[in-house]
Amino acid sequence: MSTFKLSLKNLFLLPIVFLSFAVTSQEVEEVVVTATKKAESTQDLALSIEAVTSESLDVNQVYDLSDLAEVIPGLETAKGIGSGSSFTIRGMGSFGIGAGVISAVVTSVNGHSVNESVLGDTGFFDLERVEALPGPQGTLFGQNSTGGTVNVINKLPTFDGFYGKADITLGDYGLKKVRGSFNTP
Repeated sequence: MSTFKLSLKNLFLLPIVFLSFAVTSQEVEEVVVTATKKAESTQDLALSIEAVTSESLDVNQVYDLSDLAEVIPGLETAKGIGSGSSFTIRGMGSFGIGAGVISAVVTSVNGHSVNESVLGDTGFFDLERVEALPGPQGTLFGQNSTGGTVNVINKLPTFDGFYGKADITLGDYGLKKVRGSFNTP
């Protein structure tokens, strides 16, 4: 191969290599979580955590607990008869469903512990983020959290002005669902 052909080939390949590096080197989004009872970046924490932001919830069409299991690796949900549900994270959890069963996965809304059935029946709307912490979390969430913790954080009211959001769903078999939120300063 002549040096002219080699230099011509390199001249065309060089911009392609630099453009591919420019496309792949994107900035990592910083997610602030309150898993340790104070606001910290996920990059600064020394624990395993999966945080799903509100934008990611909308893009992935996460509307309830069963949809959340599709987004968070290792999280499994099971719906029981009536309003019962159970969680397992990485295979650890309680497999009984009901009010008398103490779950191994602690579920909380805005840092306050709630029953798994409450979280399973309410659905997700107007959330800021969802945090899932696998493994024993006894120092942060009590001795019963041997399987892990799922923490749902709602969006807080702001002083930015009036705004609202509504979602109306109509479907087969008489499905009618109306959800909404409204913010006032």
